[in-house]
Amino acid sequence: MRWSGCLSLIHSPVLWALVALLPAAFTVVVASPSTGSRPPPQPPPNSTLLFDNVDNANSLRNCSCASEIQDCNNALANLLCSCHTVLRSSLPPAGLSVQGGLTVWVHDAWLLRELLNGSAVQDLRLSACSPALLMPLAPPPFLALFGLRRLRVYSSTPGATHPEQTLTISTEPGREERGEVPESPGFANPTLLHVSFLDVSLLSGLSSLKAYSVSSPSAASITQHFPHLPLPRTTLHSNHPLQDCLLTFIY
Repeated sequence: MRWSGCLSLIHSPVLWALVALLPAAFTVVVASPSTGSRPPPQPPPNSTLLFDNVDNANSLRNCSCASEIQDCNNALANLLCSCHTVLRSSLPPAGLSVQGGLTVWVHDAWLLRELLNGSAVQDLRLSACSPALLMPLAPPPFLALFGLRRLRVYSSTPGATHPEQTLTISTEPGREERGEVPESPGFANPTLLHVSFLDVSLLSGLSSLKAYSVSSPSAASITQHFPHLPLPRTTLHSNHPLQDCLLTFIY
């Protein structure tokens, strides 16, 4: 896979070894999951919903929904949302670029490999709708996402102790501790390159979401330490020169 050069490094015991090898300018910050002290943020209106097409294994349903739909209920989504079919062969090879909220119901692992990996999305809800997703070698072990600010995970796995979880990633650590208003997922710093590596095993719902971020004052260092990591097209053609980078490891 195109991510093999960097994703093999993200197992949590190796994370600290990676941090130790990076220049001293890199700092480690923690991205914490939402707690019960405040309600989780609501999805934006008219969000995009994608899920496998049960009538055609080589296509998916692309829906625009005015409200959140019950997870993994394909029939309800087709009834309440505006949906159309997208052929698997027409999917962009470098991943999606989504403005606003994106919900993906995953029944088959190809959606993770061919649709999500390498996508640029700020607000993602990822729902595991089939226990087969967690079979060995079925999904890619990790996903690389660009610009992720909020992650919500739902697991339909029987016996899941954490079936519903939310993680908010701040690109300015300590903002809430200083009493400032948290950044909204719609905010994007055009000079910041933010890459998140997501461990697919978290879809089991058997452990709580955890995340660490490694920040650097220079975005140029990302290509030095991750030479095989392709940047999203929006970044390559941006009018704003990249100055900072943030790597977030979610497991």
